[in-house]
Amino acid sequence: MSTNQINLHYIRAAIKANTGIDLEFDQVKKYLVEEKLITQAQANKIKILKNYNDYYEDFTCSKSSKSSEDNYET
Repeated sequence: MSTNQINLHYIRAAIKANTGIDLEFDQVKKYLVEEKLITQAQANKIKILKNYNDYYEDFTCSKSSKSSEDNYET
């Protein structure tokens, strides 16, 4: 596999948007291989992103400012 990443979240969302079917990630990989869009070796190397800590050692989430929803009065 080249340095390009395969975004299964995006592919899965596109499948759901176009078919209404919500597939598991393993199913998405299986269909990509069946359709010869990727090889089995590429499918085996795909890492499913669970959080950014997998890629960045110092990644932290913080809320630095109020969201726009907080500015509305009820």
